[in-house]
Amino acid sequence: MRILRELLLLLSLYAGIALAVYGVWRVWPESKSHKEGVSQDETSLLDRTEGKIRELLHREVTADANDEPVVKQGLRKLQERLSPALGKLSYPLEIYVIDSGTVNAVCLPGNIVLVYSGLLRRLQSPEELAAILAHETAHAVHRDPMQALKRELGLAALFAMVGGRGDGVTGRLMRRLVSSGFSRQQELAADEEALRVLAASDIDPKALADALRRIRGEKEDDPAVLQYISTHPGFDERVQLSEKASADWPGKARPIDLDWKQFRSQFRVLR
Repeated sequence: MRILRELLLLLSLYAGIALAVYGVWRVWPESKSHKEGVSQDETSLLDRTEGKIRELLHREVTADANDEPVVKQGLRKLQERLSPALGKLSYPLEIYVIDSGTVNAVCLPGNIVLVYSGLLRRLQSPEELAAILAHETAHAVHRDPMQALKRELGLAALFAMVGGRGDGVTGRLMRRLVSSGFSRQQELAADEEALRVLAASDIDPKALADALRRIRGEKEDDPAVLQYISTHPGFDERVQLSEKASADWPGKARPIDLDWKQFRSQFRVLR
């Protein structure tokens, strides 16, 4: 039942995305597209679409996120530690933890980052969680979720918009979105940004390598992490990049003031 619930949540999220795109397209002034260049129109439309998507996702995510004070405080501490080093964001960053056995973390359009407690089960320190958050936040800085959405919707969304129907297309689109991830180039670029943020935040960049190793575990074919690894390609290359950044780092690590045991105890799947 939990797996079904998670799938329904994902499907509802992406259904909202499709509706948001359609809604923005309907209200977009036709005359504007004639007066301005295509690329400018496309950028403006993408920006407005992201705002609508953020509103929809916020309602869906907050309904399922763990809202225990200890969790909120812990996430706030991590965010405050990383924020000074972050690049410019199109929208304020929001981080939530979903109490689920799923081993995953994802950056959604609108700078909403989700971490599943199944992933927390494998991490052993707040620094490792900070490394995962730095990586996902880097996707937000690079606006990778919106670029991926633009790539995934493409002709299918256009068909749904123009035809006013196309439920079958939307269903196939949602399944594609659920199974897709960022490209290898996007993942490596996010790692590079994350390592920079960690170092600037007085966190040893090796925390990312440690987190990746713990997520994979001893069994590379563990079904619990196959999807995470498949949507985050170049595992060995990413670990080596993290370890090199650590070796070249002239800084000194400063512990994160977060009671890791207490933080993890707030999740059902970790008790």
